[in-house]
Amino acid sequence: MVTHYGRAVLHATRHGFRVERPLQNPQALLRAAVGIVLGTAVGYVLDQQMLCVGAWLAGLGSMIPHQRHRLGVSAASAVLLCVVGPVVGVYVHDVTWLLYVLAFLGVFAGGMLMMFGIGLGMRAIIMTILMVALADLAPDVSTGLTVVKWLALGGALGWICQLLPPHGPRFATQRKAVAALYDALAADIRAAAVDGTAPQPWPGPLLAARQSLTVLPQFSRTAAASLFGLVGEAERIARNVRVLQTAEGALPEIYRAQAAAVAGALSDVASAVRSGRPIAVTADWSSGPFSRIRSGEAHENRIRDLVDSLTEARRLADIPDAGKTADSWQHDELTLLHSQPGFVDRGLRRLREELTWSSPVFQHALRLAVAATIAEAVGRATGDWGGLGEPGHAFWLFLTAAIVLFPTFEHTFSRGISRSTGAIAGGLIGWALTLLPDGRALHYLVLIALLFLYLAFRSTGQPLMIMWITAWVSYLGAGGSSAWTRTADTVIGSAIAMALYLLWPTWQSKSLPRLLASWIRVEGQRLGALAAAWADPSTADPIALDRMGHEARAARHKFDEAATHAESEPVHHLARWTGPELRLLSRSVHEVAKCSAVLTAHLPGPQAPGVPDAARYAEPLHLAMSELATAAETGAQPDSDLTSGLRDIFGAERADTTPAWQPGPDVFGRVTHSVEELASAMHGEGVPDRRVR
Repeated sequence: MVTHYGRAVLHATRHGFRVERPLQNPQALLRAAVGIVLGTAVGYVLDQQMLCVGAWLAGLGSMIPHQRHRLGVSAASAVLLCVVGPVVGVYVHDVTWLLYVLAFLGVFAGGMLMMFGIGLGMRAIIMTILMVALADLAPDVSTGLTVVKWLALGGALGWICQLLPPHGPRFATQRKAVAALYDALAADIRAAAVDGTAPQPWPGPLLAARQSLTVLPQFSRTAAASLFGLVGEAERIARNVRVLQTAEGALPEIYRAQAAAVAGALSDVASAVRSGRPIAVTADWSSGPFSRIRSGEAHENRIRDLVDSLTEARRLADIPDAGKTADSWQHDELTLLHSQPGFVDRGLRRLREELTWSSPVFQHALRLAVAATIAEAVGRATGDWGGLGEPGHAFWLFLTAAIVLFPTFEHTFSRGISRSTGAIAGGLIGWALTLLPDGRALHYLVLIALLFLYLAFRSTGQPLMIMWITAWVSYLGAGGSSAWTRTADTVIGSAIAMALYLLWPTWQSKSLPRLLASWIRVEGQRLGALAAAWADPSTADPIALDRMGHEARAARHKFDEAATHAESEPVHHLARWTGPELRLLSRSVHEVAKCSAVLTAHLPGPQAPGVPDAARYAEPLHLAMSELATAAETGAQPDSDLTSGLRDIFGAERADTTPAWQPGPDVFGRVTHSVEELASAMHGEGVPDRRVR
């Protein structure tokens, strides 16, 4: 047991010290830097360094991920962080019990809002942190409101700098999400062409792109119709690519020759969507590898469909933000996505659904609020550290616990350890800087330099980011006690967060059976509906199929994420599957999902003749998947004849002899085979040694 925990902590530590690329999103960094310089300069003239803090908070609020217009989000963030939170803190300074209640509720609300995106939740948590900070620091209401006044002025100066160019295209956040989807598809195709194994990175970006579009208000969706259409084409491209990747015979060789051109076209579309400028590079479909497709070949239609989707994606990428929207709306399956209710209606409904003890989101939000509240109590109990530190430091523990504690063991411990290390280094730097000669001009210049270093390294990871912000805070206090107090608070706050996670864990290893069962049920319903649509295409409901496909992808994405985190947890004795078994199970899950993509891609049109035999397949398929879901939840061994009904209908041998790209009932043979593999993988079959991890 001790060995397992040691390995898990070591893995988390390595993850926490992984360094990413600095200076990411340089335009946002530049606007924030100009705001900091402006706020610091005005603060120097007025001898009020809180303007520098306010300008930094405004820049920070603008760089937290957001889904709506940058200027509006930046303005709202500046008001929340520089005015609302601090003012509430000033007025609850003398009412300790109310401060604890509001702090608990604020962090809890932030934890719940995380399910809509990290940006919304983080803004709520940071606003609560600033409320607690002013409550701890303000000696009285009058002094506190004076501090808020200078914070607000600094925030206003920081927000003004958000008006600076470049402004970027409209729907910039949605464009980034759609572009990331096309980049993921391109990476998937390149990887599959090299070793024949696709890493399957695109379902996550697909869900993110759909989520970013549904956040748009109804009155903006018509102007963003081309982005909705691009998501629809991405789904078509993904289905066609899956068919080609799983095809047999001579097709893989031809596909590999075409893969580079397809991936290049997708990358071109991604660049155009992200920048809002027309595509500069275009693949020539009439020459090169695409010219090798001969008329009458079995795979001709599939390649043609892929080319048509790529051509349509290029056309949509070249459509401006507004105008020609009618030409961009040719995607019936996105009617549901385009017509969904606004964010508020959907958000309130989802919040009500998650307010149950069985919800992982609810449990994490509650645990987060408890950890932050305990940290504030510990900070207040330590006073001024027996005269060694500074009074009013409790909010640093509160801040650290609220920022460090995450839903997974790996993230919580990686952030806690790396953040503590960075704080120690930053405290030493801040203390060393206090030895510089006194001088107001030098003091303000050093503050600017430290914030610039923070901006440059904020994307590299916790250690370097926290090192520079700790040095800034330590030097801001201009005393050695400030440096040591800030460092000690970070270390203790991180320890509280990590300890509470161990006392109240949410192990992903234990959630895997439930998540797998949830996906199997949704995928079973989808496969049954697809079989019925094959039997009688005229009765197919594209909107319902789109909804089921989206739900299946979301459920599979949750399982994949949990499986990834489970491998880094120390509680392997609680896991039903060993590491190799879990990887085999994940591959089986992906194979079933591929089959759904193949069935969807080959689905006959509304006027095409159906495959009557497929009707007999729908019920046995749904029943087999339901039994597998029950087996996943309970751990029971599924019936050995689970898929016999499917084999009786179409014959198992057809799965090995019929190419997957050929339309007709034989495509269901691959489904039968993949469901059998899933049943075997659920019980560790195919892994030679269960002790290997």
